[in-house]
Amino acid sequence: MNSKIIIIDGMPGSGKTTSARMVSEQLTKRGISSRCVLEEQSNHPLLILDRHFDSFEDERQADEFIHLLQSRYRSFVDEQLNNNEVTIIESVFFQDTINTSFHMGMNREKLRRFSKSLQQILSPLQPALIYFYQVSPEAQWRFICSVRGNEWGPVSFKSEEDFREAGLLWGGSQAFVRSIIDAWDVPKLIIENSEYLWDEYRDRIERFI
Repeated sequence: MNSKIIIIDGMPGSGKTTSARMVSEQLTKRGISSRCVLEEQSNHPLLILDRHFDSFEDERQADEFIHLLQSRYRSFVDEQLNNNEVTIIESVFFQDTINTSFHMGMNREKLRRFSKSLQQILSPLQPALIYFYQVSPEAQWRFICSVRGNEWGPVSFKSEEDFREAGLLWGGSQAFVRSIIDAWDVPKLIIENSEYLWDEYRDRIERFI
């Protein structure tokens, strides 16, 4: 694999952070210099942290968000091309950008064009993708809340209806994301991890990288 960036993505609680750290460890064992950029990292190179957006149904806000993030991605790519590291990025491409834009009402065709523009910006880095896919987003929310509790970070589930609504919302955004992933011509590993067979997934990821 000649990738200078490995993207690890999927729903919250699907194993992205654990997998990102494992990939970084495997690359280190092989003598490959890498850095692992986790979602919660301060000064994240691919997140906009100093500007609040209310709704992407507002075209002006949507266009500003797109412009700012495209600029961040270009700067990131320029930096990566000038070093010898492989960067592992978890969450931010699909979960924090495409999913969030979907949930905030961005026009679907605009969002599809936006995603394609980010893919094109990243292309000099020859990206590879590991994506955790959930057959039942509602079941995934129920599982992760059984582990973390019903309130953590921005998440708050107070009723059965909350779980059903989250399942519907994330089912729609995940289907949208999956259509983008299926059309993206990069090395990719898609793991359906509803059974949480982590030894098997680890083996598949090790072979992939």
